[in-house]
Amino acid sequence: MTAHDSRGYIQDVDDIDFASAVIDASFDRPIVVDFWAPWCAPCRTLGPILERLAATGRGAWSLAKVNVDQNQALSQRFNVQGIPAVKAFVNGSVVAEFNGAIPESQISPWLAGFVMTQPDETTVELDALAETDIDAALRSYAAVLSAQPTNDTARLGYARLLIVRNDSEAIPVLRQVTGPLKDQAIGWIHLAACAQEVYSANDDVAPIYVNALQAFFTNEHTRALSEMLALVIRARTWNDDAARKAYLAMLQALGTTHPIVALARNELAIALF
Repeated sequence: MTAHDSRGYIQDVDDIDFASAVIDASFDRPIVVDFWAPWCAPCRTLGPILERLAATGRGAWSLAKVNVDQNQALSQRFNVQGIPAVKAFVNGSVVAEFNGAIPESQISPWLAGFVMTQPDETTVELDALAETDIDAALRSYAAVLSAQPTNDTARLGYARLLIVRNDSEAIPVLRQVTGPLKDQAIGWIHLAACAQEVYSANDDVAPIYVNALQAFFTNEHTRALSEMLALVIRARTWNDDAARKAYLAMLQALGTTHPIVALARNELAIALF
């Protein structure tokens, strides 16, 4: 195995080390495998794009390059019919793939389907600030977005704090999110709408439901999902199946690559069936 960089974000992989460098390593972070050959012109176009994205990903995923001429057994094993062929491995299995030298504008959203977005340092700092001074955090988020209007990670963080404040402006802010985070924003929009609902005073389910939502808004994701799932089981028909819909919206808001989402989906399936 030959590393293209000192941090191992990009490396050449062969038949001997594929199991450790790709299969085993994919339990720690996604591994994208580029099946290529030196004589392949489209490979020479796609390769540098993948390598640059891997380097700028800062370890969120790694790129393994397999020369098909030198590793024909691997090509046969993974049914590589033409090159370039790109396959993403997560937890030991192929979860996504594409063939051909597609443009970077298509590769980035493809990566977003299985690569967890790295925490933005500014967002982490402002979320910590919000625990003691939410008004200051909101002002700082607004300043970030004024300077970086395309920073959708900051936009989601800003919207979450608006939801905590029960500010109706949260939904218009979320509707501005585009690109890879748009699906998560849709989940947050549903949750923001849930937070604005008003329930009758004698409704004994609503307080538990609202508490689960508030836990989610303050980043207590595991507790929020656990409490909402209990309501799915206990009060499935309440408010037009609201608990199940909110549970699914929570998973959508977290994103498909969040570490608790897969288990949470399984728990919902078990509860329903």
